[in-house]
Amino acid sequence: MNLGWRLGVLAVAFATLFAVLTLRLWSIQVTAATEYEEAAQNNLVKFVDTPAPRGQIRDINGMLLADNRNARVAVIEGALVSPAGQDQLVRNLAAFSGRTAAEIEEDVEEARRRGDRIVIVPELTAEQVVFLAEHPEDFVGVRIVETPVRVYVNGELAPDVLGYIGRPDADDLEKPGIKPTDVLGKAGVEREYDGVIRGKSGRIKYRINARGEILDQLGEQLPTPGSTVILTIDSPIQEVLNTSLAQGLTLARELHQPGGCIPREQDPGCPVRATGVVLDVTDGSVLAMSSVPAFDPNIFVDGVSEQEWARLNSQAVFNNFAIQGLYAPASAFKTVAYIAALEESIFPAGVTADNETYTCDGLLEFRFNDGSPQLYQDWLAAGHGPIDLHGGLQASCDLYFWEIALKIWNGRNSEFEQDLLQQWARKFGFDKTSGIDLPFERRGLIPDEDWFTTAQEETPQLVRDTPWAGGDVMNIVIGQGSVLATPLQLANAYAAMVNGGTVWQPRVVDRVETPDGTVLDNPPFAASRVELNERTGELLRFDLQQVVNGPSGTARTAFANFGENIELVGGKTGTGEVIKATAENPDEVDNAIFVGVAPINDPKYVVVVIIERGGSGGRIAAPTAARVLQFLLNGPEGVTDVGTGEEAD
Repeated sequence: MNLGWRLGVLAVAFATLFAVLTLRLWSIQVTAATEYEEAAQNNLVKFVDTPAPRGQIRDINGMLLADNRNARVAVIEGALVSPAGQDQLVRNLAAFSGRTAAEIEEDVEEARRRGDRIVIVPELTAEQVVFLAEHPEDFVGVRIVETPVRVYVNGELAPDVLGYIGRPDADDLEKPGIKPTDVLGKAGVEREYDGVIRGKSGRIKYRINARGEILDQLGEQLPTPGSTVILTIDSPIQEVLNTSLAQGLTLARELHQPGGCIPREQDPGCPVRATGVVLDVTDGSVLAMSSVPAFDPNIFVDGVSEQEWARLNSQAVFNNFAIQGLYAPASAFKTVAYIAALEESIFPAGVTADNETYTCDGLLEFRFNDGSPQLYQDWLAAGHGPIDLHGGLQASCDLYFWEIALKIWNGRNSEFEQDLLQQWARKFGFDKTSGIDLPFERRGLIPDEDWFTTAQEETPQLVRDTPWAGGDVMNIVIGQGSVLATPLQLANAYAAMVNGGTVWQPRVVDRVETPDGTVLDNPPFAASRVELNERTGELLRFDLQQVVNGPSGTARTAFANFGENIELVGGKTGTGEVIKATAENPDEVDNAIFVGVAPINDPKYVVVVIIERGGSGGRIAAPTAARVLQFLLNGPEGVTDVGTGEEAD
């Protein structure tokens, strides 16, 4: 076969192959174009995240406090909204939901920009579900989905502890893994334990066409529910604390003005709120924590209105005052000096032992650095007469404790360290956060010369321009001046004082239970230990018992109708000055404070009650706390309504 013939055969073969290829390309581009276009349109894939149910929150008895319920909501799927149909969709949704067109348009634009879903109607009625199902052509891009909705079962039972939920803010969105569609804890346990409560979102894989219509579901990864959090809160105790604080606040307002008063600038003496804590002395567990007025965290589930937010925010109800409220502890702070006196042998001039008497005539003259005199008057103007350390605590004699402060001041840098009193306060947890597992805790303040000097330089408008002096220590010893503490700090300090010196790190969560059944304990943790003589603890418990039961005790009338087991109650009153009386305004405004301990012979509970601008501790705060202590010792049948005691520091 010659070369030419072979080349001809090869040319024919190539020509045939080329012709076949050309025919195939023509077939693909022309004959089957529509078929392939439809196939391509039908092979778009869309992933949609599905929310995980938040974990339950239960009290120490297993009582359900926060849960979820399934609800049908209408969402905008941003990837499914066409630009051409957006205006009509916005109008239809506005008419359907009752929201303004501007609000709807903002949500639709946001959903399209993110290519994600946004809830457009938070919970659909049965009629709305039927309407959307019957008119899909009018709501292209809108889907009905099942979603878990947070429910706070008992409303205002413990909002300060539980907290509430909300959408991420700008700071939240900077955290890894947080999406704009997530629901996060914003306060309380919901915030502090959000990482374990939130769970893990699921994901559904859809096949859609170019018009965004879902053709079928290709697969689904189910969401993982959040873990269950078991609190240390005991709901029956929490309920009694809530009721007692509400009664105490109402009574304080009625005493200020018959028929009650409303806190406002024109009436600075009107009681503002009541705050309380019940703490387990033996392990630092918070059994109850509350502030009144309170709020219902359910309002945040669907979004609170601006008007409601403004109203509640004006009352500062979203602050947890048990850990954020800073108050002068007043005479409730005298136990710090009492312990220091016993441990360091510090007594008034001329007194050498805790059982030697000192004459309290109601007035004490103190001279400042420049020699100018200043008269200090006891809260009981006539004085308490001959009194020792124990009587001084029971009757809350200011003069006795001022003499202790002066003993430290006059013996500074020789007999005593100048900040000896502050050192003892800090041993019991004052001037620092307690480490409780709740957000936004404040540290309080125990001032000393270094703080005072810095404050003069940085905030001269808040402190006087004279040097640090003995008068400052005299203010500290009675819990006044610049001394500030939270109710929880006060409760935790007293717990350490009566339990032998263990300063616990308070906690509101006992354990976490994961969906697979694993239990993660949050055991008690001793933050520090204060070395105390056994005698000091015994004497303190006796004298606290006498504050309630003794003839000179400042809380004796407040507990007059306590009933059985009154001998098992101890405590300390306090009256914290808020507004000093002047010639123009002779009415002094005070915070009412009481710290109760029970049973005093083997302490288990510390109860702290503070009623802002409520008057004296003996008159209002002590009777309010008495109601809680009645429940703890005598059960629900032994609880009486809040009454009044006598005016006492």
